[in-house]
Order: sequence, then C-alpha cells, then structure tokens
Amino acid sequence: MTKRTQSLDIASILRILPQKPPAVLVDAVLDLNPGKKIIAIKNITANEPCMSGHFPWLPVYPSAMLIESMLQTCSILAYATELFDPDKQVVSLIGVNKTKFKRAIVPGDTVEIEGVLTQRRSNVWRFNVRCFVDDFMVAQSGLVLSVNNREDVV
Repeated sequence: MTKRTQSLDIASILRILPQKPPAVLVDAVLDLNPGKKIIAIKNITANEPCMSGHFPWLPVYPSAMLIESMLQTCSILAYATELFDPDKQVVSLIGVNKTKFKRAIVPGDTVEIEGVLTQRRSNVWRFNVRCFVDDFMVAQSGLVLSVNNREDVV
C-alpha cells in the first residue's frame, strides 16, 4: 500500500497565504503531511523583483527572501494542520534559530524547502527547515511561528 500525500498548486497556496504576488515566495507544494512535514518549491528567476539590485553584476537570491520562503512554507503546514481562517488569523515569524547558509542561490535554481513540525504549544509552532538545490543543502534554520488573530498582531 502506498502512502498518500497531498500537493497544492499556486491557486490553493494563494487561498491560504495572506501575502499576494509578488510577495508570495512559494510556487508549489509537492508533499504535505499535516501535523508533520511539508515539501515546497520556489523557482528562482532573473525576473524576481529583488534580483535587479542584488547584485546587478551577479544576481543572488537574498537570504532574507529565502527565510520568508521558509516562513510561508511552514505557514502552509500550520494551516493544513489546524484549519484556521486566513481572513481572521495570521501566521507571524517570532524566532529564527541556528540559521546557516551554505551556498548562494541564483537564477535558474529550484529551491526545495522541507519543513518539519517539531513542537507545538498553544499558538506557538516550531519547525526545522532545510533548503536544497539539486539535492545539495543550501540552507537550514529553526523557525518559530505564532498563529494569532489579525487584530492582535499590530
């Protein structure tokens, strides 16, 4: 018996995430196991808004944008685990731990983002996240997220 996995296209992702293009930094979800693990992809192109100035002579995907891609990936896993209302609640990044970047990400790369839910207490979620390009780990981080009502965020 084969294990069933769930995948999401960009239309489904846009219904979940509060971000809208060009701020959506996840292109597809390849594997989604609610409460456990997610694998998503981000295709890096020269047309990314951040690429024209970072750096014009050698375009490199900014590390902060990669962390945002990790955050959005883990937000989708949190949503799939506990179906909160994305119109009334929002996932916020509250911690970034033990982050390492191993090589630059450039146009033409497809980043595979693997997020594993390691702990959940109340509205605080902890994830171990690893990013791969061609089976080489390019980054890793421990993210701490919080799910709150939108009016409580600001």
